[in-house]
Amino acid sequence: MIIVLLGPPGSGKGTQAELIRKNFGFYKISIGDMFREAIKREDNIGKKAKRYLATGKLVPDSLVLKMVKREFVSRKGRRNIIFDGFPRNINQARDFNEFLNSVNKKIALVFYFDIPFSILSERLLQRRICPRCGAVYNLGTAPPISHNICDRCGSILAKREDDRAEIVKNRFQVYEKETAPVKKFYSKKEVLVNINSDANEDGIWRLVKKHIDRKFNQEKTK
Repeated sequence: MIIVLLGPPGSGKGTQAELIRKNFGFYKISIGDMFREAIKREDNIGKKAKRYLATGKLVPDSLVLKMVKREFVSRKGRRNIIFDGFPRNINQARDFNEFLNSVNKKIALVFYFDIPFSILSERLLQRRICPRCGAVYNLGTAPPISHNICDRCGSILAKREDDRAEIVKNRFQVYEKETAPVKKFYSKKEVLVNINSDANEDGIWRLVKKHIDRKFNQEKTK
C-alpha cells in the first residue's frame, strides 16, 4: 500500500507519518529528510537544493523526482510506503503517477492536513529540532522534558534555518499555490481525505488510523 501525506510545513503530517510507521510498519520516505541529508553530505543534489530551501522556495521538480524514484526503487522490497510531503505540485503528481503505473503500483490514500496560517505560523516559530538524532519538539505543545535539551540523546536543540517569520509566510503562500491543483488531482481519483490539522493530535490519529484500517480491509476482500 502506498500512502501520501500532504499539508503545509508544520501541519503535523510528519507526526502522523511517524505514527503510521510505528503502528503499521510502513517505510517512510520524507522529502524534507532526504534533502536535508543530501545537504549535510554536500553532494551535488544537496548543494543545489540548499539554495532553494534556505529562502523558502520549492526545490525544482527534476531534483525531487530524481531522488524519489531512486529511493523508491531502492526500497522495492517494501510493500507499504508512506510519502511525507510529496508530491507538492501538479507536475510532480502527474509524473509520479506515470512512474507508479510503469511499476504496476498505485496510491491507496492521500491525507491532506489543513490548518489556518495563524496557527501554522505559531507552531513553526516554536519548533525546535535535534541536530544529532532528528527529534522534533514544539516549545508550546510538545516541549522536551529539560528546556532546550533533546529527550533522546541529550543534545542542545536548535531552530531550523527556514523557521523564521518571513520565510514561514513565504513557504505557506508558495505551498498553497502549488498544491491546490494536487488536491483536485487526487480528489478526482477518489483517494483524497481532508484532515483538520487544528484538532487534537490523538483525534487526528484515530481518524487517520480508521481510514488505513478500512483500506486494508478492502484490499483483503479483493
